[in-house]
Amino acid sequence: MANISPVTNLDFFETKAALKTFLSNQTRFADYDFEGSNMNVLLDLLSYNTFYNNYYYNMAISEMFLDSAQERNSMISHAKELNYLPRSRRSAKAIVTFNITASQAGNFFIIPKDTKISGKCGNTTFSFLTEKAYTAVTAQVATLANPVIPGVYLPRTFTVAAVDVFQGRLITETLDITDTVLSNNMIDTRSLYVEVNGVEYVYKTDIFGITATDKVFYLQPEEDEKYSLQFGQDKFGVQPASSDVITAKYRINSAEEANGVTSMTSSGIAGASNVSVTVTSPSVGGSSAETNESIRTFAPKALQVQERAVTKRDYEILLRSRFPNIEAISVYGGDEVDPPQFGKVIISVDVTGGEGAADFEIASFTDYLKDKTPLTIEPVFVPAKFLFIDTVVDVVFDPNITTKSASQIRSEVKSAITGYSTSSLADFNKTLRQSRLAATLDSVDGSIISSSIFASPIIQVVPILNTIQNPAFSYETSLVKPYAYDATTGLSGFTPAIRTTKLTIEGTVCRLQDDGAGKMMAVTASSTSPSVFKRSIGTINYITGAVKLSNLIVDSFEGNAIKFIANSVAKDVKAPKDRIITIRDEDITVNVTSLTE
Repeated sequence: MANISPVTNLDFFETKAALKTFLSNQTRFADYDFEGSNMNVLLDLLSYNTFYNNYYYNMAISEMFLDSAQERNSMISHAKELNYLPRSRRSAKAIVTFNITASQAGNFFIIPKDTKISGKCGNTTFSFLTEKAYTAVTAQVATLANPVIPGVYLPRTFTVAAVDVFQGRLITETLDITDTVLSNNMIDTRSLYVEVNGVEYVYKTDIFGITATDKVFYLQPEEDEKYSLQFGQDKFGVQPASSDVITAKYRINSAEEANGVTSMTSSGIAGASNVSVTVTSPSVGGSSAETNESIRTFAPKALQVQERAVTKRDYEILLRSRFPNIEAISVYGGDEVDPPQFGKVIISVDVTGGEGAADFEIASFTDYLKDKTPLTIEPVFVPAKFLFIDTVVDVVFDPNITTKSASQIRSEVKSAITGYSTSSLADFNKTLRQSRLAATLDSVDGSIISSSIFASPIIQVVPILNTIQNPAFSYETSLVKPYAYDATTGLSGFTPAIRTTKLTIEGTVCRLQDDGAGKMMAVTASSTSPSVFKRSIGTINYITGAVKLSNLIVDSFEGNAIKFIANSVAKDVKAPKDRIITIRDEDITVNVTSLTE
């Protein structure tokens, strides 16, 4: 038998060439013209068949592994093996206040579970539901109508605040034990309520502590983003009989489309003559079912974590996999803060569409972790903090090689800066690298000759007016230490390591700055002849970037917060562990100069 070349490439054309070479080495085909004969058709057929089988088996083998699988159903199968339940769609949640007018004898009014209200986002109307009953109480005394009519009372107002409402509509589905796959793939599994013959079964995520008599159910992922109910086989929960009726009630939703609803109306509540709804927290948290990439990332990690939070990484994995609206998260030990908080783990969270996380979201995070942490460790959620950047950019461009004006160049450079902030900095533990930002700016337009960047970190403080306060914070980087302030020389030409925007202290408009000797002081805000107003109102550590103010009483301040703008030694700005770097439009200055080369 003639030698066969080793298989190194299963491409169609490579395969055909290999077949030709093989046949040409045979005596009977030594001088055969393959291209001009019917044999060419057979070679095409054999090559195509080889290529097709290669492609099929290659794809099939890829689907056998979670890190290479592409098909959703394959990933679901691997998730089952790892005991990982892919996250379902999530209903958007809002917080509202009900104001109700009703005529009745009692001093309370009940808002029933599943009370429906409507909200609009854009041109789309969404339904929202209460997940539980709420009781509204009034201090008003029921008074009979005038003239007195038996059983008729004067209208009274009832108010209930902090009502959680979830977007979606209710579905009731009847199943039997032979087929427990829920028919709808738009379900929010958190809303699932299951009964067997009218008796409630409780959802469980594991079998620990479950006995054969416990009325529980489990969820299992299925194809097409659906879920099936699983029961305990009379070992880890009661197994329904074939004659039992299984009833599943759940909420289907519109995912992220329902985020951002700011006003809602009620179609009425039984017993009420008038119902008004005020949105106190717009709808957030709506999201689609967990993506393939998310399953690929978190399924193996969830097996590693196993529903318990021990290490810092465990907290991050658990929260990110459960709450898809978490955009950034930072976890660090209580021993890493000043002063130390031993026995605590500090968690900062920033969610999509806001700065930090709302109180009700933090409550959800806390509730989710309460049975997953060691008894000796207390998770503490703190508001996400931000390190803003005062960004001054000098751009030189050649007007001869562009039709754009200086103002257009300025606008596009500014947009590029905010785009870089969003794509590269919107998370904890990030570093603003000036070289990368400069490369981004140079690519804005071919006419740009050069760009210079001056980045100064900003920490904002929002004081309580007319109240003694002692704010403290740290840039966690070295600051440029100026020469020590000398009263004889004055403030002319003095460049502090830290300067602030304007604020008013004891009726005097001033700025805060350091004196070059480790002290913070207040300086009058005069543009021509500033002077020291107060000395020693705090301290600054030039090595660590730590600032501590003492006995600060602020009458008023400019803008929404006092900005502390620092001059750091490092040109690249690294965020402290509890802060997210953000470059805002208001902190960007772009100077454009034209230069003909």
